[in-house]
Amino acid sequence: MRRLFFLPVVLLLLVPLASTAGWTDGAGKPIPDSESMRSDGEFLVQLLITPDEAELRKAWSTSSRAPTLRVTDSVKRGISSSAMLFLRGCAPNGMGRCDVVVEFFLITPSGQRVPAGGGPLWTSEPPPATLVLGSASMNFSFGPTNETGLYSVQAKVVDRIGKHTLELWGRIRLD
Repeated sequence: MRRLFFLPVVLLLLVPLASTAGWTDGAGKPIPDSESMRSDGEFLVQLLITPDEAELRKAWSTSSRAPTLRVTDSVKRGISSSAMLFLRGCAPNGMGRCDVVVEFFLITPSGQRVPAGGGPLWTSEPPPATLVLGSASMNFSFGPTNETGLYSVQAKVVDRIGKHTLELWGRIRLD
């Protein structure tokens, strides 16, 4: 059974303007990193898996408030999903632009690590004090020959200017 969650962007609430390092809640209390939310100083990245990348990007870009995002932890064969990354706090170069890249991998239930693409995640000015949606994503679907079970999505995110590397993980079950 495919499970969808509507995440009322806790993302933005977790990182108040007064935050100086790491994840915090709306009251400014520290939140520990998790496999899908990592930080290194002021550099923060979160990974979400969504059943509809276009819908998520539209909700993110057209909402003046924290939008409700649709995320999932399971998928059926032939249905595509996307791993999306949100970030904040990248270091700018001398021209004021960040250079953040990502490399994605898919780990099968039997442990095989499969390269799944990557590229520039953020190459503009540093995002403001709130999270921004990165430009790179990993799109995937499963066919009849893929094994059933729990898959892992790994994202290796590198801020080349700030010299930060964060590894994030998401899980998706193929029923």
